[in-house]
Amino acid sequence: MSFNHIANITSQRDVSYIQMLDKLKRNASLVGVLLVLALYCCQTVKAEEISPKQWLEKMSSAMQKLNYQGVFIFRRSEELAAMKVTHVVDEQGASELLETLTGGVRRELRKSPVDLVADDEALSSSQLSQIESFYELELLGNDRTAGRLTQMISVTPKDKFRYGYRLWLDQETGLLLKSDLLGVDGEILEQVMFTSLELLAPEISAELIPKEDAHKHQTTQSTNQTGTLHWIAENLPAGFEMLKSQPVEQHGATEHMVYSDGLASVSVFVERTKPGGQSFVGLSRMGAVNAFGSVTGNYQVTVVGEVPEITVKTIGQSIKQKGPAQ
Repeated sequence: MSFNHIANITSQRDVSYIQMLDKLKRNASLVGVLLVLALYCCQTVKAEEISPKQWLEKMSSAMQKLNYQGVFIFRRSEELAAMKVTHVVDEQGASELLETLTGGVRRELRKSPVDLVADDEALSSSQLSQIESFYELELLGNDRTAGRLTQMISVTPKDKFRYGYRLWLDQETGLLLKSDLLGVDGEILEQVMFTSLELLAPEISAELIPKEDAHKHQTTQSTNQTGTLHWIAENLPAGFEMLKSQPVEQHGATEHMVYSDGLASVSVFVERTKPGGQSFVGLSRMGAVNAFGSVTGNYQVTVVGEVPEITVKTIGQSIKQKGPAQ
């Protein structure tokens, strides 16, 4: 599950820690105990020999290739929610089923065709190569999450246009098992953490994703179109680049653009204003999510993302019409 996808379901997600070592057998000899400890220490050192950037590459690869099912919690201020996720990758692409475990019953099935899995769920090679230009990456040591050994990584922004992160990556697979989203003062704005995780065999995985789900709330087909642009951001913060642009017809929006630096993402929606309707102008915030709205001619421009308000404002004020909007 990618950063961008976690951000898309912040209102639907829902913590716990366990000790790090199991008891050694009562009849184990001193030699056996020392051997176990030596092997554990060697594994720890080996994990830390991987650079922070290599860990992010490992995380990116895991998002594209692994099948898994687990329960994770989402915490923001006083809000706490839990969800079950089933993630399957096969020859047709990636499928992800999300089910709420707290609050109202909600299911969402999300699919990405095989040729879009890498673009939709992983960090691009260009983003990985430049990520250290905008974030300080540091290994913080080892921990345990959802019963699995993890490598902690600190991701600190070098400027005011992005938030920071603390990441817990599964040492075996590289999967992201826990993340803290950090504000400008280092406070935790949001936290996502797996409490259980099971890696799935391919033959089992296919049976866990429904072909038709009568109770699903929403089914989305991921696309990565970058067709003719009628609107463009003329002033992007350094490191942000367009991931996709596509028409969105369901809610009257004429265009939807997504910009990302590899970790943070910002969505821009442009839609025709409705006669007599109320426009959104200025800044708005809910938790870590900031939004900026403006009106250009007969169009409402809305910029939203889990980034500082200066980022959505900078992008929003630079959105210009490039050609006739449809």
